[in-house]
Amino acid sequence: MKKKLFFLTFLICFFGCDIVSDQDSLNIAKYGDTYLSEKQFVNMMDGVKKEDSILRANSVINNWAIEKILTERAELNLNEAKLQKIGSLVKEYKSSLLSEAYLEALINSTINLEIDSVEIQTFYEKNKALFKLNDDIFKLAFIELPLDFSDTYQIRSKIRRFKTEDKFFLDSISYKFKNSTLNNDKWITKKELREEFPFINNYSYKSLKNYNFFQFKDSLSLYLIKIIELVENGEISPINHVLPTLEYMSLNKRKKELMLSIKSEILRDALQNKKLEIF
Repeated sequence: MKKKLFFLTFLICFFGCDIVSDQDSLNIAKYGDTYLSEKQFVNMMDGVKKEDSILRANSVINNWAIEKILTERAELNLNEAKLQKIGSLVKEYKSSLLSEAYLEALINSTINLEIDSVEIQTFYEKNKALFKLNDDIFKLAFIELPLDFSDTYQIRSKIRRFKTEDKFFLDSISYKFKNSTLNNDKWITKKELREEFPFINNYSYKSLKNYNFFQFKDSLSLYLIKIIELVENGEISPINHVLPTLEYMSLNKRKKELMLSIKSEILRDALQNKKLEIF
């Protein structure tokens, strides 16, 4: 009952829109034979901040009442042709929603969601022009050393060369580093690079690209950055960089093909069962 009274405190009702206060009904208001239930009201108030709740509650109830009043008067005052046109649009919209929902349910229950690597590779090869880069992308190795590190020269030499034995050595002593990334298969863009390393300006970016290496020292650390792989702006993206896009495109292609197949099948069945006749 307290909850009911809390809701009703906010109600500003119109003439003909009555407060329903019986405990069993769980309604907030009624207009004619139409009720605004407590459940509907709570859903309409979802996400409203506490400080805005009074104004929002008044608005929700008043708007509900206005809609019901206008609907009733429209049905009484609009001409028959207009009402028929609206009714036809409502039926078409309902039919469209139902058919789309059912078709989507059929597709989702039937479609194969497994990733086919051969299909992905074939799609990539046929559509490479779609995957031309508009930014440089990199795979990097990175080490952050404390300024008092005992053998900076050795670490610098090994990350610059970064052969298998160098990588193994660096990985074995990585616990001594302040931070490091030595096994990074992720591609990052130029924008992401500069966000991760704010000290890289236009000049140092060119230096990094020219020498595949850059170092920077501030008051806290020495930063060593090594380019493992680089693909430049305007070149075709590596397949693993665009794999999520390829997977999405492949799935979307399957959905379209399956949708056409389902539509053809239901049409054929309707014709065979003589539920559909075309004159």
